[in-house]
Amino acid sequence: MASNFKYPFPPSLHRFEKSLLETVEANWKLNRTAVNEDTDKLAAYLKKKIGPGAKIHQLQAGKDCLTWKVPMHWRVRKAYIANESGEKIVDFKDNALHLWSHSIAVDQVVSREELEKHILTNPRRPDEFEYHFRNGYRSAARDWGFSIPYRIVKTMTDPRYRVCIDTDLDTQGSIKIVDAVLPGRSKDTIFFMAHTCHPWTVNDGLSCIATLVELYEMLQEKKDRKYTYRFIFGPEYFAAAAFLNLTPRSEIKRLRYGCFLDMVGSHEPIGMQVSFQGNSAIDRAMKNVLRTHAGTHLIKPYRKLWPNDETFYNGPGFGVPTIGFGRGMYREYHFNTDNLENLDLYHCTESLWILSRAVEIFETDFVPERNYDGPLYLSPHGLYIDPYLDPRGYDAIEHMQYLMDGKRSCFEIAEQLDLDYFFVYDFTQQLVEKGLAK
Repeated sequence: MASNFKYPFPPSLHRFEKSLLETVEANWKLNRTAVNEDTDKLAAYLKKKIGPGAKIHQLQAGKDCLTWKVPMHWRVRKAYIANESGEKIVDFKDNALHLWSHSIAVDQVVSREELEKHILTNPRRPDEFEYHFRNGYRSAARDWGFSIPYRIVKTMTDPRYRVCIDTDLDTQGSIKIVDAVLPGRSKDTIFFMAHTCHPWTVNDGLSCIATLVELYEMLQEKKDRKYTYRFIFGPEYFAAAAFLNLTPRSEIKRLRYGCFLDMVGSHEPIGMQVSFQGNSAIDRAMKNVLRTHAGTHLIKPYRKLWPNDETFYNGPGFGVPTIGFGRGMYREYHFNTDNLENLDLYHCTESLWILSRAVEIFETDFVPERNYDGPLYLSPHGLYIDPYLDPRGYDAIEHMQYLMDGKRSCFEIAEQLDLDYFFVYDFTQQLVEKGLAK
C-alpha cells in the first residue's frame, strides 16, 4: 500500500481556478470600505454566485453591535489634488487607495505646509503608496488625506494646492454580511470567514473570499455531509460583531469550529495560527494536514500570524475555537502593489487543497475496530509495505493495528503515531472493505 501523495495538489483542482480568478477580477477595483455602495456590490455578486444557499444580513450604520458600532456610510464622488496650473497631482478615480478611508468633504485651496499634514508617503518605497485605513475604524474620526508616492511628493513645490474631496459620511447605509449555509446530517457547524473590505487590494481579503467560494462549491457537490458548513463574508471586525449580535444564541451554540482566511494568494509560505483554546479538533486537524501535505509552512500562536475576526468568535462570551489560516506577512501588504499582478493563483489553489483536506478529516474520521488477532498477514491482502523502500510506513502499519481496538478514531491513531491522517484512514478503509475491520 502506498502512502498518499502530499504535494503538490491534485491536477483536478485546477478546474476551480478560472472561477476563482473571475471573482477577483470582477471586484478588486471596488472602493470596499465597511459601509459603502461598492462593498454592497461585492455582497450582491457573492450572493448571486453562491446561489440560493446565500442570504445577506444587514445592520444600519451607527448602530451598536456588542460593544462596537457599525461604521458610518461613506460615499465618494470625486477626490483630487491639483497644482496652481490646474493639473491633477493625484486622483481618487485612478486608485481608491489614494484617498484616506472616511475622508470628509473638503473644497479649498491650502498651503503646501498645511497639505503636508494630510499626506501619507514613504521615501523608502518611492513608487508605491500605502492604504490609510485607521479612520474607518474610529467612529469619531473626522479627517481627510491622501496617500501619494514619494516620487510625486518630492516634485510638489507649488506654494498652494487645490484640494477637492466630494464625499458623504453619514448613517444612510448599512453593513452587509453574506451568510451561506450547507446543511449536513448534524447541525454542528464548521464555519469559514473572509473579509470584504480593503479597496483595490487583492490578497488581503479578496483572494480569500474567492478561494472560499470554490470551497463552498466543492462541499456543495458532496451530497451527504456529516457536518453543516457556514460561510460568512463581511467587513473585518464589524461583520463579526454584527453577525454575533444579530444571530440567536441557539444558532451560535451550534458553531463548533471556525477558520478565518487571510492573504492566501500571496507568495509567502502557507500557515495557520492556533485558536485561543490551542488544542481543539480544528487546531489539530489543520496541523496534521499542514505537516503532512505542505512543504515549508508556519504554525503560529493565537493572533501571531495576523489578528482578525477569529478574535470575536474565540472571544469572551462565545469561546468558539477559531483558527487563522493563510500566509505569512508579505511585502505588498497594505500597499497599492497588492494588486492583480501579485496574485499567486497556484497558492490560492494550494490553499483550497489544504482546506478541503482538513474538512475531509471531519467528514471521514471514524473509530475502527479490527476483527482479527495477531499481526495481519499483509501480502495476501495487497497491504504489504517493503521495509527497505518505506521503513516508516512498514512500522506504521504494524503499530496502527495495535491501536485499532475500537477505542480510538483514525485521527487519534494518526496523532498518537505522528502520521498522516489519510495514511491511517486509507489503511483502515481497506481493512473494512476486506471484512477485516468494522
